[in-house]
Amino acid sequence: MTSLRQGRAATLLVIAALLVSTVGDEVALVALALRGADRTGLTSVVSAQMLAGLVPGIALGGPIGRIVDRFRADAVLGVTLALECLIAAAAAAIADGAVLLIATMLLLGALGAVAQTCVMALVPRLFPASDAQLRVNGLMESVRNAGYIVGPLLVGLLTARGGTGLALAVDAGTFAFALLAVPVISRWLVMAAREHARTADVPDDPAPAAGTDEAVTDVPQTPGKTQGGLRVGLALLWAGTQRRTVLATIVVTVAATSVVNVLLPFFADEIPGGTAAYGVLLATWSVGLVLGPFALRGRLGRRPTAVVAVGAAAIIGLSYLVTGAYPVVPLMLAAFLCGGMANAVQNVALRTHVMADCPPDVRGRVGAAYGATLQSSVAVGFALAGLVAADWARWGILAGGGVAFLAGSIGWFRTRATAPSPGPTEDVSVAVGQAARGGTP
Repeated sequence: MTSLRQGRAATLLVIAALLVSTVGDEVALVALALRGADRTGLTSVVSAQMLAGLVPGIALGGPIGRIVDRFRADAVLGVTLALECLIAAAAAAIADGAVLLIATMLLLGALGAVAQTCVMALVPRLFPASDAQLRVNGLMESVRNAGYIVGPLLVGLLTARGGTGLALAVDAGTFAFALLAVPVISRWLVMAAREHARTADVPDDPAPAAGTDEAVTDVPQTPGKTQGGLRVGLALLWAGTQRRTVLATIVVTVAATSVVNVLLPFFADEIPGGTAAYGVLLATWSVGLVLGPFALRGRLGRRPTAVVAVGAAAIIGLSYLVTGAYPVVPLMLAAFLCGGMANAVQNVALRTHVMADCPPDVRGRVGAAYGATLQSSVAVGFALAGLVAADWARWGILAGGGVAFLAGSIGWFRTRATAPSPGPTEDVSVAVGQAARGGTP
């Protein structure tokens, strides 16, 4: 995977830490929502909790990116995990009222956004080759999605035995366990720095070839580690025709499918088997999320990541379109399995496409901009879904799936038509000067 010689035990520890911390994220989300519903009895409080977990990644993208770029990402990750551990432990003891519950979710949401940005910045440092990043991102996606399955099951068992207090205490323990991986990551970074020093004559981020879609002349100086914020990250994230095509496609499809996610519970009564069948469908999608990244280990993984990402977005839309048009359980199960797999493939391919050629000094800001962009799309989709009457849920699902399929298909054709795209190991670099012209917020 890379010339670094990470020990098998150390690698397994990092994977286990990722799984446990993801389980912890899910435990916190579900346990706090259950406590909010139990202690206040108000849907508005639970709604505010959900929004509080989503907003920090959008509103704090600039500061988060600057922090990750200015300081060592492994150190920032360690501090973040320690704070998450303390907050979860405190929530278990004192978070009872609406204000404390919402504040807890807000803090955990902000820290979760920091942790996600750290991981996005660390992967290209540890695994410089794009093909290695694709495999690592695929492995992390499968592990993370497995955590999303285990988390709700675990919190149900813990809450039944000891209430939400026990669930939040265990949540604090998951973050403490994840801290064990930070020294391992730090050691890997030292090894990566030594290897880079031995091969310093080979540039890590070669300039794009003249004549390519991303070629830039008269490039201004690279922005410093603290210069700019979210605007710099967004300028880099959206630099180049192919990137703009890919991201515009994903933004539309994510918003459209977010509408569908809100409407699906209202469609459950129209499914043969009702809510029980709906639960099986959600579980099937989750299985697809775990299995999807393995598809990238074959020929699909050798295709350009931009093409793979938008193609997967089209398949997600098609799966929802089939679900709304033909509510027959066997067909819906197949559609949800394929949709879940495509969802995971899209996540892996898009992250790799965005970060593989990202200049080292701005990885934090680009990662934060990436998270803010996708979370904004989700928020727009959630808001649009609120305009659809419950009785029109099926038509909303058809519309959302249709828009996602159409946008993904158009994006796929446009991305393929872009001037010859390199393979995963030859992604063109984005010149940092394009961000410098974006100014500062």
